[in-house]
Amino acid sequence: MTRKVFLILVALTLALSVGVVACAQPAEEEEEEEEEQLSISDLKGPDWMKYVGTVVTVEGIFVRDPIPMLLTDLDIVKVNSPMPEDQYIILAGDQAEDIDPAEYGGAKLKVTGNVVAMNPPVDPSEHVAVDLTRWEVVDFVERYYIELVDFRIGPCIPQPNRYAILFNGGIGPADNHLRFWNDLKFMYSTLINKYGYAPDRITVLYGDGSPPDDPATHLPDTSMPVDHSGTQANLESVFKSLKATTTSKDFIFVFATNHGGGFCKECPTPDIYGGQVDTNADEPGTDVLSETHYGRDLNGDGVVAGSVSWDEELCSWGGRILDDAFSDMFANLAYRRMVIVMGTCFSGGFIYDMRGSNRIIISAASEYEFGWSMLGYPFDEFSYYFTCAINGADERGNPVDADTNNDGQVSMVEAFNYAVSEDEAPETPYYEDDGDGVPHSGPVPAAGDGTLGSNTFLS
Repeated sequence: MTRKVFLILVALTLALSVGVVACAQPAEEEEEEEEEQLSISDLKGPDWMKYVGTVVTVEGIFVRDPIPMLLTDLDIVKVNSPMPEDQYIILAGDQAEDIDPAEYGGAKLKVTGNVVAMNPPVDPSEHVAVDLTRWEVVDFVERYYIELVDFRIGPCIPQPNRYAILFNGGIGPADNHLRFWNDLKFMYSTLINKYGYAPDRITVLYGDGSPPDDPATHLPDTSMPVDHSGTQANLESVFKSLKATTTSKDFIFVFATNHGGGFCKECPTPDIYGGQVDTNADEPGTDVLSETHYGRDLNGDGVVAGSVSWDEELCSWGGRILDDAFSDMFANLAYRRMVIVMGTCFSGGFIYDMRGSNRIIISAASEYEFGWSMLGYPFDEFSYYFTCAINGADERGNPVDADTNNDGQVSMVEAFNYAVSEDEAPETPYYEDDGDGVPHSGPVPAAGDGTLGSNTFLS
């Protein structure tokens, strides 16, 4: 579903809502309604239906990333995990569209508007939005404004036998943050401009299949082509096509940004962040979670006494891809060498599932922790520095030197080590390339990992 179609659906829903919301109300009556202020969790809670067709007042932190919404806390938009459904509310209507994110992004707003049902929602957790009738600034919390980065795609001398898949699922309109587009576009530009990848050998799967609108121009950013929406079915189809095309002489690069789900060991309720209990016993022996330790019935058998393992997930458009399903896409795929870089939360949990010969697997975070956006939020932290390293420059063209052995090219080990050295987010990147599925945090080479990657380059 494109953003334009999404907004049209909201408008149609508003037009079909209970008639009283479109009628003028006496000033006294309106003031009385405003006195009973609701919270975002009220509107997104289990009783959401009773608010549809009513006028409400609610406060929250405003962001437009990529659509207008109010948040309870800015941190929920900085992390690469789906935003908790009861901690944000989508803002609809002309007034919401007219709020300037460059001026008011990160400001705490008090808004009044009509509650409209989201039907049909892309994300099952989306039920309602608030169509604004007025708003005011309560306080300025922190600047939050994401600009789409401009990369010039120059002519290239295509390199044969090289393929790339760039993936961002996005989940739905509210969670598909603009930094994910910047992540993909920076990598896309690097592959073409720096390494000569042919555009028709790069497959981009992004969100609903449409590029986002530039916040500055309100026009779609068409500088990078989008081949497919970021669904599991489309990703499976892309890998199926590769299996019919590639040979043992080919190089395959997979880059995934977006949200991920898994078990957060350091969180009060560690099992609410996605993924699921491992049901086919294919996780490593180190992935053991004690129900007694966490005081949780993780496997749903009614007893808090056993131990389980956990499957992680990569979020897709309107769904999720569990680690088993993702690793299955690589089965029987012919290649000389393959590099997989994942910038999602809990991405370290994919490494064991995806282990294999001549594979280099890199994650931005461990199996049990979140991955984060960088300061200022235009990119993801680890993905940004990894791309800077292999590009030899940042997004503005300022030189970046990750070539520690001065051989004139940047290996996957050098790029990983550089990104780790620059990464200041609360995340632990991991690296694996010897095929045993046991990763190491930087720097590498270490304990068998790093030999393959020291001699692997994108050119």
